[in-house]
Amino acid sequence: MQSKHYTPEDMEEKCIVRFKKLKYMGAGEKRKEGPIPEGVYKMLAAPAFAITAPEFDNGPWGEARVKVPDYVNIIAELPPGGGVPLHMHAKTIETFMALSGKWKLQWGDKGEYETILEPFDTFAVPAAVSRRFENVGDETAYLLVLISGGTHDMNDLIYAPSVGHDIEAKFGSAALEHVKKVGFQFTAGISGQHAKMT
Repeated sequence: MQSKHYTPEDMEEKCIVRFKKLKYMGAGEKRKEGPIPEGVYKMLAAPAFAITAPEFDNGPWGEARVKVPDYVNIIAELPPGGGVPLHMHAKTIETFMALSGKWKLQWGDKGEYETILEPFDTFAVPAAVSRRFENVGDETAYLLVLISGGTHDMNDLIYAPSVGHDIEAKFGSAALEHVKKVGFQFTAGISGQHAKMT
């Protein structure tokens, strides 16, 4: 088989990501439902940089610099105490690798189990397991997040019911209905509930 030829310019344009040139992911500005209100998005997601994502991606990481099939690669950046709420990915595996700092990863329907990750420790969370992460170190830290399994849209994300209640209490029922319309679900850990995959 003949190999492909890429010039340095081709590689720079299509295959190389320069961290210092990355911008934080947005709140789904290009979604047909419109962007998620900024305050709600900050409640649901960590500040992160999208590195790679599928070309067809319909998640917030759709603006990733490099397009690759079947997985999303992001870097989360959080200050001490920063984290994300309890959630699950219905059909995808989420793998975490601490790049710096000290991270607490919790899992279980109530976050009842936990482990600590330090630089280069890695934890692959199976699909349909509730999880959350938090920077428990003393300075801003970076966490590599890989999402694999082929379903990369908001319908794969399911939060604990308490997260939906918190959104409604803080931002109102219209904000909660909007994020539900975008595809977020708030049924993680409820017996008999299954993801609505579209």
